Amino acid sequence: MIDIKADSVLFPKKLKNIKKRPQQIHVEGNLQLLDTVGIAVVGSRHQSDYGKRMCQFFVKELVQYGITIISGMAEGIDSIAHKTCLENGGNTIAVLPCGFNKIFPKTNERLYKDIINLGGAIVSEYDRNTDADSNKFLERNRIVAGLSIGTLVIEAGYRSGTSVTARLTKELDRKVFCVPSSLENNKGITCNRLIQEGAKLVTCIEDILEEFPEIIFEKQETVISNSIVDAEYTDVYNVLSYKPQYINEIAKKCGKSINDVSYELMMLELEDHVIQLRGKFFIRK
Repeated sequence: MIDIKADSVLFPKKLKNIKKRPQQIHVEGNLQLLDTVGIAVVGSRHQSDYGKRMCQFFVKELVQYGITIISGMAEGIDSIAHKTCLENGGNTIAVLPCGFNKIFPKTNERLYKDIINLGGAIVSEYDRNTDADSNKFLERNRIVAGLSIGTLVIEAGYRSGTSVTARLTKELDRKVFCVPSSLENNKGITCNRLIQEGAKLVTCIEDILEEFPEIIFEKQETVISNSIVDAEYTDVYNVLSYKPQYINEIAKKCGKSINDVSYELMMLELEDHVIQLRGKFFIRK
């Protein structure tokens, strides 16, 4: 973990002038992502199938243009945005409403590790053992908006916290984009209202890119990542590194039998996550 104070040269430029600027942020992972071109992708914690599809569609397209995906690692749209980004070889930043030892929701602990392992970054302004609460969710949103050149709202219901991120984005004089939604979809109420209030309705990636004529976007070939590991093998995978380790050492670190570890290593090797060297030594791929 790296601690960055507000007066440090490492403190992200885009955060320097936001309202109630944090006095310090803690970062795990790829520090360089903090000053890249990023779009916040936010939305409902209980998305519809339509919302999920639209999130996957737009995130995949944004990644192809080298845009960093920024979100809050909450359930729903946030998690889908991070996962879709990683699956397509993109860069992502997750901003937490809690400390690194108190991941919320707990079900996203694996996503937290995937983001770190696949070159992303995790940001928090809170000490390691700080629990999430309702105020911290709102505080987190100003950093999500602040790190981004604009915010894409996928889907959000009435009185959604997503509205706060959109409002903060507008206060920073940055662009708010919204995916339109059916009038029958109660998860689309906020999107349609934001469009009425001046947010840009988007139907394709070009609707977003054209708002930033000062930036040269070049489409890149998507690299599908194979490194998101099945949950049942993460104990063994997380012990591995790019330094060769003997199978007995791996088993000892995991607290598992050599037979169990041997099987899991075989499955990880078949799924192209690890490489076996001579003499039962293993490394991450």
